[in-house]
Amino acid sequence: MSRFGRGVSYDPTGVFPPAIKWLMLANAGVFILDMLLRGSLGLTLIQPLGLTPAWVIDRGWVWQPLTYMFVHGGFFHLLFNMFMLWMFGGEIERLWGSAEFLKYYVLCGLGAAALSFIGFYHSTVIGASGAVFGVLIAFAVLFPNRYIFLWFLIPIKAKYLIGGLAAIEILTGISGGGDGVAHLAHIGGMVAGFGYLKWWREDGPAGRLMTRWRRRHLEVIQGGAGSVPRARESEIDRILDKISEYGLSSLTPEEERILDEASRRRDRD
Repeated sequence: MSRFGRGVSYDPTGVFPPAIKWLMLANAGVFILDMLLRGSLGLTLIQPLGLTPAWVIDRGWVWQPLTYMFVHGGFFHLLFNMFMLWMFGGEIERLWGSAEFLKYYVLCGLGAAALSFIGFYHSTVIGASGAVFGVLIAFAVLFPNRYIFLWFLIPIKAKYLIGGLAAIEILTGISGGGDGVAHLAHIGGMVAGFGYLKWWREDGPAGRLMTRWRRRHLEVIQGGAGSVPRARESEIDRILDKISEYGLSSLTPEEERILDEASRRRDRD
């Protein structure tokens, strides 16, 4: 069992964590199906599955804010997005768990779709880039000092590299772009992800309330006659420190069991 960050562990054999594996397969599957339809019937999935905000409102195609994330215009568009998802998302999924990572990914994609309603109302937006940019923001927040090798040669900290990419997207989006790239959608994904990380997850105001409540509930058992053994007290201290630094979702099933057991012991006392 390898380790990254203080008190957080993951299985190094999981090259493709479950959520990322299925996201990559789904994106690849839609791309292959689109290519087959183009070649055999002259049809494309871009119109029905891509996001055209006007059609969502006028035609009721309400699935598009979700399905557009799985449609790509070319092989390299798909390859780049999936490589970035795997490169930066794997460690996040191992830290949060598959369900939480998938929820975050979809939220960022919906944030990208929301800004598309403002900037591309009569245009069609496709691709996972908005959701992937949200994943980049999460990586920069969670692992700001992790070194990334730019062009596989130049080491640069994640917070600087991803921060620079975010700044470029924001400036390009505000200026109007004109390069055929939905920069506003990328901004929407980043804003949605950053807002979720800072205001709702355990390191945000809503999550901190839960953490403080749980700490108050558990700290009563520290010391005192008839409470837990000293070794277990030390373990609980470590787990509480881990919650404070990484949030409740970073706990392993065994750590959750220890806290639940301590809570029940406190209730009996």
